[in-house]
Amino acid sequence: MNTTKIVKTLQFLRSNQNALVDYVQAQQRAIPADDGSIYYKLVQELRTEILTEKNGIQGGVDKMHVELAFAILEAMWCGWLSQAKTNNGRYSIDAPEKFKEVILNAYEIGKALAATKL
Repeated sequence: MNTTKIVKTLQFLRSNQNALVDYVQAQQRAIPADDGSIYYKLVQELRTEILTEKNGIQGGVDKMHVELAFAILEAMWCGWLSQAKTNNGRYSIDAPEKFKEVILNAYEIGKALAATKL
């Protein structure tokens, strides 16, 4: 990926990758209650698409579904916000691409980290 737009942020992510992953691992977000919210619906959609098995039971909701749902919601919000504020002149023309670049690079850095951190 082209890293010319967000070099310092990518250096930060690489330098702190263990601490960033450990931070998320230590967080205990609650599995959502069936309240009809879009968050609950997204978690359920992910549950049906990405099956997990725990204690011999397949198809439940676990931390991965919860964190992935938050990542999806927040990435979508970042896409909307960066483009909307660029459209109205409050952000620079390259802001949406910077947002996208940092999100995609964070994923790739985390994926590469799995080779040494389980």
